[in-house]
Amino acid sequence: MDLTMCKWIGSGVKFFPVDIVSEFEFNKNEKAVITVGCLGSFRLYVNGRKVSDDLFQPLNTDFEKRYNMEYGGHPFDEEFRHRLYCPQYDITSYLEAGKNEIMFMLGSGFYEEYDYGIAKICWKIDVTDESGRTKTVCSDGNEKMRASFVKEADVIRGEKHDYTASGKWENVKIQPAPDTNFLLQDCPADKVARSITPEYLGNNIYDAGEVLAGYVVLRSNKKQTVKVRYGELLDENGNLDKDHIYDQHTIYITDDKERILFPYFTWLCFRYFEIEGDVEIISCDVVHSDVKVSSSFQCSDSILNHLYKAYIRTQLANMHCGIPSDCPHTERRGYTGDGQLTCAAAMTQLDAQKFYKKWIGDICDCQDEKTGHIQYTAPFVQSGGGPGGWGCAIVVVPYMYYKFYGEKEIFAETYPRMYKWFSYLESHSENDLITSDLPGVWCLGDWCVPEQNRLNKLCANTIPEPFVNTYFYIKSMEYFLEIGEIIGDNSYKEEIETRIANKKEAMVNAYFSEETGDFALNEQGANAFAVDLNIGDERTFENMVKKYLQRKMYDTGIFGTDIATRVLFEKGRGDIAYSLLSSKGEVSFYNQIKNGATTILEYWNGVRSQCHPMFGAVTRYLFEYILGIRQAEDSVGYEKVIINPVCMEEIPSAKGKITTVKGEISVEYNETDMEIIIPEKTDAVLKINGKETKLKAGKNIFKK
Repeated sequence: MDLTMCKWIGSGVKFFPVDIVSEFEFNKNEKAVITVGCLGSFRLYVNGRKVSDDLFQPLNTDFEKRYNMEYGGHPFDEEFRHRLYCPQYDITSYLEAGKNEIMFMLGSGFYEEYDYGIAKICWKIDVTDESGRTKTVCSDGNEKMRASFVKEADVIRGEKHDYTASGKWENVKIQPAPDTNFLLQDCPADKVARSITPEYLGNNIYDAGEVLAGYVVLRSNKKQTVKVRYGELLDENGNLDKDHIYDQHTIYITDDKERILFPYFTWLCFRYFEIEGDVEIISCDVVHSDVKVSSSFQCSDSILNHLYKAYIRTQLANMHCGIPSDCPHTERRGYTGDGQLTCAAAMTQLDAQKFYKKWIGDICDCQDEKTGHIQYTAPFVQSGGGPGGWGCAIVVVPYMYYKFYGEKEIFAETYPRMYKWFSYLESHSENDLITSDLPGVWCLGDWCVPEQNRLNKLCANTIPEPFVNTYFYIKSMEYFLEIGEIIGDNSYKEEIETRIANKKEAMVNAYFSEETGDFALNEQGANAFAVDLNIGDERTFENMVKKYLQRKMYDTGIFGTDIATRVLFEKGRGDIAYSLLSSKGEVSFYNQIKNGATTILEYWNGVRSQCHPMFGAVTRYLFEYILGIRQAEDSVGYEKVIINPVCMEEIPSAKGKITTVKGEISVEYNETDMEIIIPEKTDAVLKINGKETKLKAGKNIFKK
């Protein structure tokens, strides 16, 4: 991507949104394509018409080197890689013969929010005539700018617009070009996905009916100040709960013209909103990355049906600007822990290939080129996490991406980075257990276990941090060996096999009880972690089974919940896995439903964020085990499929589908019949009632 001919321009003033205009000549029968480089956030207009329905461009990345320490300007002397995605648009249909006006609204975006510098922009327009000759028109520093009616554009908290103030046109300020890698954008941008008509509750409070990421669209035709506050929950008096507003707001100072009011450079996360002002409510617009839902699920259990819908809603609400975030309000960060945990669920249920390919690049960017350290967030923002469940995203996400999409080229860059990460973990181990990350920072194991009821009130976990972090290291090394076989590189095989053996032995020595057969007292899913690594003895899994038969609900954090559920399904105890998923105990998804949740909560008890996808990782198993759509172990890209539904006694009817790179796979069954649809060029078998039946492409119908 070559923008070297272009001048970077802007206001030169931080947190000062501006309009920038330029003119250029265009002839009939020409074609024009514009490529935009932006550090900030932009909206593009040609001759007064908005180009594209893309929102919040460009994508969020580690744009360039930072020096401010507040947001992680390399306080540990780490060296990252940087990139900027440049969107490209065909603007031919917006142009007229003769002189044309190009206008950009330039806001702060994540570039200023995370203190990289002051927003700036450049562009080039490639104009091709009928004979195929191309001329290029670039930003050159002769453009004009004025203060925008958008006076404040805080990408986290909201915006303030003033339609009564008109800025004066003046010369733009030429800015230094960034030192970064320029890439043409192919990851989907944010768009309005759907619109909701809210319900009026009284006292200026409205209910959208669900927690969503997006904004309220209003109409005003009089001079006034309109204020909107957004929140996830109401308090006992029917007002916005002050602990779930997170200072989210929009303010509009209007004139006597008809104005459509909504934020231009950010989204909010809310279910409820409060309006001060005389306005017409047009809609609540749901906004997220243009990632389509490519699945469906419904069964005879209403709890599982809710869980599927809540996860889809939550995951989409956390897909913005090319990153999977932890929450769509307070942080909006691409936590590597949350992201690696939920990536398989997202890839199962959403058309997310381009989205995750971009985020894998972000994970690679945030690896310290000197030590191999992987950050807690990608793109990097100073945050908390742990070395195992977070940093091992450099292995887990590319591995899952390959398994789902069959694109092994992803390993060309990530494979050597995985090994470099392993070397870092070795240097942060004691007695073959991972005990630290960086001095003075968090070193979590599991997170959001039921006892962690308050932010920053971290109760001592029963499941030890080194146990969890070493689990992820071993699991990642096992994936790494498999990847080596895939790409034909076995140069690390002996070394990695030795490390795996040593780490497993260390976990047994440190945490296994010869007397009971348990690891770490069999609390918070500890035995599930061990069984998944094939360590311990037959009592380890037996004790896990006995515990959950008796407990009848989860006792696990974000990682343990996923691992315990999967291990139970894999080991033939789908009945117990189902009982946990559908539990009506205190620590359960049902308890969230009972309290009115429409999304997945951050903590089991509903404290803090109401929109965190982490615990929704288990929805992957609705498809793999309830519907029974699984890949064979040696399959990638769904070349080989096994249809093997479990829990059919507990769940007498179910139907659903996923959309793979091979096509759509669907399963529907009731107490007497089963219908399965298989795409072309897919080797599929049905395993049920102890029998194995070859499936053909197209529709397959069976009597049970």
